Amino acid sequence: MLLLMMYLSYHGIRKVVAPVEDFSDVAKKIAHGEFEAELPEIRSQDELKDLHDSFEYLQKSLVQYIDELKYTTANKERIESELRIAQAIQMGMLPKSFPAFPERDDIALAAKIVPAKEVGGDLYDFFIENEKLYFMVGDVSGKGIPASLVMAVTCRLFRSVASYHDKPEDILTSLNDSLSDGNESNMFCTAFLGILDLKTCELAYCNAGHNAPLIIDKNGNVSTMEVIPNLPLGLFSGFPYQGQETKIDKGTKLYLFTDGVNEAENNEKEQFSDERLVSLLKANADIAPKEIVEITFAEVERHADGANQSDDITVMCIKIS
Repeated sequence: MLLLMMYLSYHGIRKVVAPVEDFSDVAKKIAHGEFEAELPEIRSQDELKDLHDSFEYLQKSLVQYIDELKYTTANKERIESELRIAQAIQMGMLPKSFPAFPERDDIALAAKIVPAKEVGGDLYDFFIENEKLYFMVGDVSGKGIPASLVMAVTCRLFRSVASYHDKPEDILTSLNDSLSDGNESNMFCTAFLGILDLKTCELAYCNAGHNAPLIIDKNGNVSTMEVIPNLPLGLFSGFPYQGQETKIDKGTKLYLFTDGVNEAENNEKEQFSDERLVSLLKANADIAPKEIVEITFAEVERHADGANQSDDITVMCIKIS
């Protein structure tokens, strides 16, 4: 009787344990990626059946999750690829060979832009026509793809409109009317535009809600250019922009920037500030424009100390020699 009881107990235990061992094998297979591994057959309506149903639900959920993950990953890779292409196209629209006019000894110019995302809304452009330097720095509201589209339109419009007007206020008025037309998203662009006569050193300029440029004179003093604020581009059509004029002494540098410079923050939310920027320019007043641009970005990065860049950063420096 004892042997019979032991025999029956052993087979009873094996009947319960064997499916558990099978489930253990299935769990190992699932852990190695075999999400559709065959489950042991359970005929009873007890806890083992509940375990079987749980494993079956787990398998279906994992297969569905993996399919969704593959789809999401493929879409993400496609979007990232398109953003890289968009960034290359956007950066390709901007002049990027510096010094800008190596064949000339009367002007030296350098500029640089670093977007906060793959594409951004900051912009700069310049060209020489009839011994006049046309230049502009701008900052589109927002970041990312919407801002980059407005940036691209503004850059193209600047080149085409400037060929028909010789006054900065007329160029900005035309840009504003074009950007305001059908602007249902209410995006706008701040900008500073100047036309420098390279023969007389007369500067005609107009500001559209942008940061006032800084002037670095030949003695190393730094001052803020007096500007009429006006409205940013794209808000209201027909706005009467007011231009200004000034004489630029030889040896003077014009420093244009977007608020991504002075408002750059570190991990303690401390901004780079206008005061730091002025001190930086005073300490490096005698170096070339290209070096001033590079040292600006280096100091902003040092100040950020690893904090995420929250805004696009653009700098342009022009020296009248």
